[in-house]
Amino acid sequence: MNKLVKTSLALACIATSSTALSQEIEEVVITAKNNQSIEDVLQTIHVFNLDDIEASQAQSIPALIDQIPGISFRDSGGRGSTTGVFLRGASSSQTIVLIDGVRVGSATLGAAALNSYPIEAIERIEILKGPFSGVYGADAAAGVIQLFTKKGGNGLGSVQASVGSDSLEEFDVSFNAGDARNSLHFSAHSETTDGIDRTTIQSGGNDDIDGFKETAFALGGKLSFGEFTSASINLLATDSTVDFDNTFGTDPGLQTESETLSSALSLNTQLSDSIDWNITLGSNKDQAETNGAFPSDLTTNRDTAGTELIFTLGGESVLTAGVDYYEEDIKSPTTTFPITNRDNKGAFTQFTTRAGALGFAASLRYDDNSAYGTETNGSIAMSYQLSDSIDATVSYGTAFSAPSFNFLYFPFFGNPDLLPEESESFEVKLDGNTGDISWYVAAYKSDFENLFSFDSNTFLAANVGEAEIEGVEASLSTALAGWDLTLAADLLSATNKQTGIELDDRAEQTIALLASKNFGKLDLEFKAKSENGRYDRSGTELASYTLFDINASYQINDSLSLFAKVDNLFDKDYTVNLISATERYNTQGRQAKICLRLNF
Repeated sequence: MNKLVKTSLALACIATSSTALSQEIEEVVITAKNNQSIEDVLQTIHVFNLDDIEASQAQSIPALIDQIPGISFRDSGGRGSTTGVFLRGASSSQTIVLIDGVRVGSATLGAAALNSYPIEAIERIEILKGPFSGVYGADAAAGVIQLFTKKGGNGLGSVQASVGSDSLEEFDVSFNAGDARNSLHFSAHSETTDGIDRTTIQSGGNDDIDGFKETAFALGGKLSFGEFTSASINLLATDSTVDFDNTFGTDPGLQTESETLSSALSLNTQLSDSIDWNITLGSNKDQAETNGAFPSDLTTNRDTAGTELIFTLGGESVLTAGVDYYEEDIKSPTTTFPITNRDNKGAFTQFTTRAGALGFAASLRYDDNSAYGTETNGSIAMSYQLSDSIDATVSYGTAFSAPSFNFLYFPFFGNPDLLPEESESFEVKLDGNTGDISWYVAAYKSDFENLFSFDSNTFLAANVGEAEIEGVEASLSTALAGWDLTLAADLLSATNKQTGIELDDRAEQTIALLASKNFGKLDLEFKAKSENGRYDRSGTELASYTLFDINASYQINDSLSLFAKVDNLFDKDYTVNLISATERYNTQGRQAKICLRLNF
């Protein structure tokens, strides 16, 4: 069965051509392990390739993947602000972010900030939904988001310049060399914008405009040794400065300066016709320094190493066995942590097979962490081909999320006796492809316990929370009168099991529509997204809203292309994050951008 739906809304949303779709289906989903193609992966998966990313003209990674059903974002006042991702209602700390196979993010916060990584440096994004602690260990309760940096491309490179609303200026340059077997890529990115006033607070100097600037450099390459062995190296460095308001008092010009550095070295070799061997070494640095009366300077350094063997057992049966290790070290001249280092050793195995109409996948993993002890988790999934055009899949898995250094050791708050958060999840899914119509419907339920929270009796962090998350997400894609159309919907119920109160920052109902069409040298794309039932931390239900976006691209000649876009076309004033009963974080109004790119 040709499961176009496995690419889900991600590919359909960007409205790639049928040729591009067929090529995408043949590609291996690296994050899913076991050398699986998109049509073989049983879990719900979304994939963006380079054409998808460029066609979207998205300003950031959150803006791109926000079109996927089952994902919500919360920002804190426009471009560059603190952003939280909620995958199927779970928090940011319950989703792993990888860059080229390397775990990234802050060990003090326990999460990665997706808006810290420039979309201009990324050539592919894979998003797996569901519990994946059976493969990846801690923090994969909701899923895995993996970013792949550029490693080469067509032509020698490109230069492009963009201008837009709020004095936005962007410059990008890239250089490529080599071919499919041996390649080299270098790119540089610069962005500055005056931004918006991040909050509605008008006192104490908070009535200023809060800007954002970012520079980034990426280096990637691949080298083949004979027919069966290759090595790749990838490096992504970012440096950004974000202005923000003081929600607790006077704003003397508050800023956060952030630096990230992610590097990965991978070696892949085919030992025989049935055995592949992969080795990955990586490092990640995440630093954030904030000025003001209560300054903060926190740095995470994480070194990782992993290796795995992939056995093709015959037919469509594949077994992967691997071990990995990572060590996290934090440094802070402003905060004294009693313990600043921890390490994790893990071993996992995953088996996938297909026999006729039946598909099967199972994983099991053991982790031993120096801070919180041992964990064993796994998952199982089974699919059945109901007809030539419809598949049914059921899956179950357990997962855990590790307590961050802040929860464990932050002065006068941390609790070194915290246990990991535990969860179990169920999913039932139908997906199909009939003629020009591709669709899927997935119903899921996740129960979380030992959630990290604040104990008002001890004034310390504690495992006191429980949550229940239930949802249904669906997507339907078709072609009509030359237009590629996608309709996606998401229904979510996320509640605190002890109080029955809705969890904050998750929209209960979301619906999105995308329409795109090619007119020869001109491509047009329209987007609409509506949210309802989003609650803030205070329990206040926020007003529903609908946003409309439009973008276009025109190929002037073989080398020169023009891009234009308008987000929030009707300048809607909406709210996704409250500060108090009377103040809120502002959201961006109408945003226009125009870009000229020269390929050489």
